[in-house]
Amino acid sequence: MAKITFKGLDRYLEELYKMKGDGMVTIEKSVYVGAKVIADSIKSSMNGIQTRVPGKFYDSGMAPGPTPQEKADMIASFGLSPMRDDNGYVNTKAGFDGYGRHQTPSFPNGVPNAVVARSCESGASWMKKQPFMRKSVNGARAAAVAAMAAKFDEEIKKQMS
Repeated sequence: MAKITFKGLDRYLEELYKMKGDGMVTIEKSVYVGAKVIADSIKSSMNGIQTRVPGKFYDSGMAPGPTPQEKADMIASFGLSPMRDDNGYVNTKAGFDGYGRHQTPSFPNGVPNAVVARSCESGASWMKKQPFMRKSVNGARAAAVAAMAAKFDEEIKKQMS
């Protein structure tokens, strides 16, 4: 974390007062940097998801994964939501938006990309699970925390100089 040294309490209070308005912006920038590290890790893991051949029946009865089209739609729909401040708790969410191009009787507008992602993550009665989200988040957590701390320190140093 940043170490700031002042010769007097008055100067310290002046600097804190100047930062007051920009403090939330600094926190949001830091959270976004950490969220991007996690999102990049998730997106790279999604590229490794095995796909199935559409219309092919598998001996085990379990398809290895989504179709290539469903996988492409899922990857394209992945992103971060806008920053939110919930009573002082700044956050963003990583997730899937919209519908894929694969239409079914149950989903005439296309299968929701979140459903495809959940089926990959946890499996389904007809598809093997391939947990990409959990592994990505757990693997990138330390890097995200380090990136957020570095960005926070950088922003504080800018504001204090």
